[in-house]
Amino acid sequence: MRFDKLENIEEIVNRLFDPRKNNKYIPLKVKYMYLHHFLNSKWKEICGPALAGRCSIYKIEGHDMHIRVANSMLANELYMMQDLFLQKINAFLLGRIIIKKLYFHTGFVLKRQEEKQQLEEYQAQPAPEYTKCPKCGCRMEKGLKMCSVCEREEKEKLRSELAELLRIQPWLKYEDCIAYYKCDKILFTAVKDSLKSRYFEKVRLGYATKKEALIAVLFLTEKHPNDLTLDMCNNAIEYLRRNQDVSASGRRFYGKK
Repeated sequence: MRFDKLENIEEIVNRLFDPRKNNKYIPLKVKYMYLHHFLNSKWKEICGPALAGRCSIYKIEGHDMHIRVANSMLANELYMMQDLFLQKINAFLLGRIIIKKLYFHTGFVLKRQEEKQQLEEYQAQPAPEYTKCPKCGCRMEKGLKMCSVCEREEKEKLRSELAELLRIQPWLKYEDCIAYYKCDKILFTAVKDSLKSRYFEKVRLGYATKKEALIAVLFLTEKHPNDLTLDMCNNAIEYLRRNQDVSASGRRFYGKK
């Protein structure tokens, strides 16, 4: 086969759209397919490298061209400069066909190009270095304190320790807790809210023991036992039993935080 005799895409388009050639038996769909391919090969020259990465030709129908764009804002911008865009497109077509109208469609843009770019970026990243987890000896990426399994186990252990601490001292706030355990406020709040909900519900349903009822009162008031009076305890218990919508957020029965 003589590859030097193969026509390039521009020569094929010239021949397909040459009125002097006998092309009436070539389906119009095939002609537009080659035209589409030709314009794609020139797309960066038509609209510039930056814009070419954010829009692409979707299809050509008669004298209309449909262009897929990244977002509605870009669609509006291109619509406002449609005349200039048409001039540049038709300048490359050299009269083979005249595009008279452009339609801009938003949606998922150039999925293949994005996937290709992501692959190239991934391949360009340096290969990760590995070391051994100091706790279990499993392989892990260098720079981490421990592997993901050990990290999860440590977090669960800390959660259990926080829960035990709060059962003993329900009045503790986050600022007090960090004197015992190093933890973030999100974890502390999650553990405390979970315990609050459990003890509040036991009191509301009437099956809390005396100890559990006292813990619920301490969670609700956030007071040290030495600062509680008998009336405060009774009012708190009555409040928890009466109000079904008491949240774990710490809303107090006397209306103050």
